[in-house]
Amino acid sequence: MAAPSETKGLEFIARSFIAGGVSGMCAKTSIAPLDRVKILLQAHNVHYKHLGVVRTLKHIVIKENFLALYKSNGAQMVRIFPYAAVQFMSYEQYKKIMTQFFGQHSHISKMIAGSCAGVSAVTVTYPLDMVRARLAFQVTGEHVYTGISHTLRSIVTKEGGVRALYRGFSPTILGMIPYAGTRWTLLGDGCSWQR
Repeated sequence: MAAPSETKGLEFIARSFIAGGVSGMCAKTSIAPLDRVKILLQAHNVHYKHLGVVRTLKHIVIKENFLALYKSNGAQMVRIFPYAAVQFMSYEQYKKIMTQFFGQHSHISKMIAGSCAGVSAVTVTYPLDMVRARLAFQVTGEHVYTGISHTLRSIVTKEGGVRALYRGFSPTILGMIPYAGTRWTLLGDGCSWQR
């Protein structure tokens, strides 16, 4: 049988994991239409490249339908729950380790723990981010992919194996280190569960 402190620690980890995942899902769903517009405009989609943000939102509804604003949000939810959960949970674990070296209230501890948490989360979920982007880029009537598993299989079989799922990973990691480190330094213990 587990000791009470071990049980409390596992409970804390589980709560952090679930809280991080659910909050990430809520946040990403609320901005899903803007996220799709961003991908369409970034990738210079032929149907929307000449439009701005508001006109693209309007044209998606007209050309496709209202639910098309949320295209790829299912893949986003599959990605964001583990991403946010791993980041939130691992931040707490990394912070415990870093405080041994830099002290309890050190900004360096929070910066390093946040960066490590961000890198951990991205490493686990990067293939799903690629899938989400591919699905969001599709326009009704021109679908190449039929869903999450089809997209994963297509990338692996037609574009170079599992390694193809991590195309663009290096710049993502280089951006995540300062982004997550700064984010967690500024938010720090305000995001933590109270024990």
